[in-house]
Amino acid sequence: MLKLICRGLLALSVGLLAVLPAASQDFVFATNQLSAQVSQVVAPTSVSVAIRNLSSLDDATVSSIQAGIVQALQSRGWRIGSPQASEVAIAITLGESFRNYVWTAEIAKAASREVRIVELAKPSAGRTQGDDPVTLSRYLLISSETPLLDITLPEGKIGEGAHLLALSSTATQLFQLQSTQWRLLQTQPLGQRPLPSRDARGRIAPGQIGSFDAYLPGVHCTGNATSTLTIGCRESDDPWPLTDDRQSLAFYAPSRNYFNGVLSSPKGQSGTVNAFFSAAVLSDRVVFANVDGHASMAQSGRSTPISERWGSAIAAIQSSCRTDLVLASGAGDFQQADSLAAYEMLNSQFRPVSEPMQFAGPLLSLKTAPDRQQAIAIAVTPSGRYEAYLLTARCGT
Repeated sequence: MLKLICRGLLALSVGLLAVLPAASQDFVFATNQLSAQVSQVVAPTSVSVAIRNLSSLDDATVSSIQAGIVQALQSRGWRIGSPQASEVAIAITLGESFRNYVWTAEIAKAASREVRIVELAKPSAGRTQGDDPVTLSRYLLISSETPLLDITLPEGKIGEGAHLLALSSTATQLFQLQSTQWRLLQTQPLGQRPLPSRDARGRIAPGQIGSFDAYLPGVHCTGNATSTLTIGCRESDDPWPLTDDRQSLAFYAPSRNYFNGVLSSPKGQSGTVNAFFSAAVLSDRVVFANVDGHASMAQSGRSTPISERWGSAIAAIQSSCRTDLVLASGAGDFQQADSLAAYEMLNSQFRPVSEPMQFAGPLLSLKTAPDRQQAIAIAVTPSGRYEAYLLTARCGT
């Protein structure tokens, strides 16, 4: 059963990350944002607060920020105390990247641990528009206590009355946005158990007028998500779509957690590449995150290695000023926090064009949305919750 994060569309303060403009008054706003996110994780009670400064902020500014955080927490009903006498401990780290201040709050209560992050842009100094990088933004859509494999927005948008379809290993669920909250309309069991695999994976591909296909290891489902949710599943080794237009297909190795490298296309085109975890389909080439830890790209039947070291989750996305961007997770394992950055092709290689977006835990999946202007990511938190994000890329800070 999914448990919703009912924060609607409250700009970028939704979820783990908020990117805010920086000025003295914005530090006050950021402290309020951080205290609000902490209060959404744990109900206010007795708390100890520790702050560590790893940024370039001076001691006076750090002291002001600390006092602001304490005051913001107290205004929400928290009682500040010593670590020994408090039910909750909050460890706040003030860090920074090249363009942003990054504040991280680690919230510990008994055996549970959650992380919340707020970012605010540093004041610009003589920067021209041509120098501006791509800025990644995200909305936290839903959160699940059980493994969440994929979600899709059938109408391709977020707005009053829009729908969201979620896939788990046992069921699909249909939600509707009502008064800024996702309300569960219906749950339908799959009725077909996926084949055992190394890691659970799944994919929803929206179709025309509410129809959709769902893919799990050894299972293919077809359904409709209009006024009511219907779904029928069968055993299948059909290839999975790499894009929602279904022009690029790949065969999934059901007993593993990756694609075996055999490609297919409705137009009769086919080919073979190295086994891969995920792919980013660009306008003139396809980029693969291979199982050997390296990335490669295929263009006109030729495969070329990529020097950048990425993680297993990649996807294509477009922005207003760049048509072919690759979103890529950081290199690492599934036991650590992850990051996501945008890359652009330059002189036959990819270079980063955005600051990394930090996640509290590993990224499990990443895919391009139907309009190619957005992407959808599934991440897991340190406490084991599965969270679905809608990602966008815009030019400038």
